[in-house]
Amino acid sequence: MNFNHVKAMVELLTAGAAAATVVVYLAHKRNANWLAICQQFNNFCERISGSLIGSFASIIMIMLIIITSAVALSRH
Repeated sequence: MNFNHVKAMVELLTAGAAAATVVVYLAHKRNANWLAICQQFNNFCERISGSLIGSFASIIMIMLIIITSAVALSRH
């Protein structure tokens, strides 16, 4: 069984979550000449923080799916 497409999905999810983590960090800490984004847009920081939690939850879920699939395939 070839899991290349599943590995690519995990890599893309991880890259997206890492990019979102940087945006959240910069929005909260106001580094790198960023304006206070959290103060300019209402509820921006709360929404993007929730999105970040969802991104990491999806990574964990897809990794659990990969592990259970590998275990199921090894039994057959």
